[in-house]
Amino acid sequence: MSINSLLFTARDSLIAHQMAISVVGSNIANVNTPGYNRQRADLVSIGAVNVSGLDAQIGVSVNQVSRIYDRYIDSQIIQQQQTTAYSDALLQNLQNIQIILDDTNGGGINETLNQFWASWEDLSNNPSGTLERNALLSRAESLTETLVSYKQSLDSVNTELSRSIVGIIPLINDKLQEIADINGLIIKEGTNKGDLNSILDKRTNALKELGAMVNIAYFDAGDGTINVSLANGQPLLQGTMAQTLSIVENNGKVDIYNSNSPGTVVNDAITGGTLGAYLELQCSILPGYVDDLNNMTNTLAARVNALHNSGFDANGNIGLDFFRITDTGNSSGSIGINPIIAADINRIAASASVSGDSENATRIAAVRDEFLMNDNKETLSGFLASMVGEIGRQTADAKTNNEHQTAVMNYLSNQRDSISGVSIDEEMILLTKYQMGYTAAGKLCTMVDDMLNILMNIIR
Repeated sequence: MSINSLLFTARDSLIAHQMAISVVGSNIANVNTPGYNRQRADLVSIGAVNVSGLDAQIGVSVNQVSRIYDRYIDSQIIQQQQTTAYSDALLQNLQNIQIILDDTNGGGINETLNQFWASWEDLSNNPSGTLERNALLSRAESLTETLVSYKQSLDSVNTELSRSIVGIIPLINDKLQEIADINGLIIKEGTNKGDLNSILDKRTNALKELGAMVNIAYFDAGDGTINVSLANGQPLLQGTMAQTLSIVENNGKVDIYNSNSPGTVVNDAITGGTLGAYLELQCSILPGYVDDLNNMTNTLAARVNALHNSGFDANGNIGLDFFRITDTGNSSGSIGINPIIAADINRIAASASVSGDSENATRIAAVRDEFLMNDNKETLSGFLASMVGEIGRQTADAKTNNEHQTAVMNYLSNQRDSISGVSIDEEMILLTKYQMGYTAAGKLCTMVDDMLNILMNIIR
């Protein structure tokens, strides 16, 4: 082995250790970069020399810069991201609905309904009393206004859900295009180059962000790229070709379509991520409470109107409908007092006959205790209490599930950080190690230079 070969060996060592130091420096610089996977310079021996029939390695080189990550944990995090984001969005909106329906602090439907029944009892004690009739009208108006207010609040939640759905669709489409562009870079650059490590990190982060918005399935296409689809198998991304989601708003609800199948609504396939929670709330949970409120309103109005129509007012006229609903499909949002009665309190039919008795007022007051709801198993107040209890139970369950999903997500994130995260202590140890190797290679250069000087002096 010549002295010149030793110089080449020293050169390769200097280059390799300088590269390793640069990789460590990159790790340290990105210690706080979200989603960054630490890297390692893989050193391998190169060259060989035969000494007395034995081969010996004489050099070193950086084979590649490896990205330290666990594919399985990354996959689990992407899947868990879908569940956690779903539970976050569901809990937040259920809490909003609970605030609307909760009447434990007073002023809710149950309180105004009880005041309404109490006013009929007061009127039954003095059917001709102007004060009692005015109080009844006032509390009846308060009841209808409360019902309308509740319905408007639920409608506002639905409107906000529609805005959220409309707003998240472009973000999903942009993220799909970002992943498609990264796939294109991988195809162009190849899969074994160290400069692609940051690109792969970006793709993993993009998948996590996409999974937080909508439930997806993805798989490796075999050439370094990935394909992405919805839960029902409809493709969202194939290689560098990204599909787009579009929306159509119809009767207060949003239908989602995939450009791959433009005539088919894909709402049912979207069951995870933030979008999945929005769709479940808008298509299932919220309509359930609106239906309950409308059913209660319809039953209340029908029963009171039937009794009121059977009675007689203070002028001896047959009773009119006490409540008026202008939109049967939106009864809780369109209920009001009959304008004729609102204009003349003497049209309140408190009597069961023209004699001016209070029997009809007593009958209407007794509706409070009638089992009219849930197949004649609950009173109106009991039904309202059940509705409030149901949203409370759903919210509590959602909170428990959210806490669990968050704990799972934190566990997976910690697992990922233990493998792929940057440890400053570890990097400083490696920095010292590579620095010593670099220094030793420099000393080898100095030693070879001295040997050459000795040889040259001998020749002279």
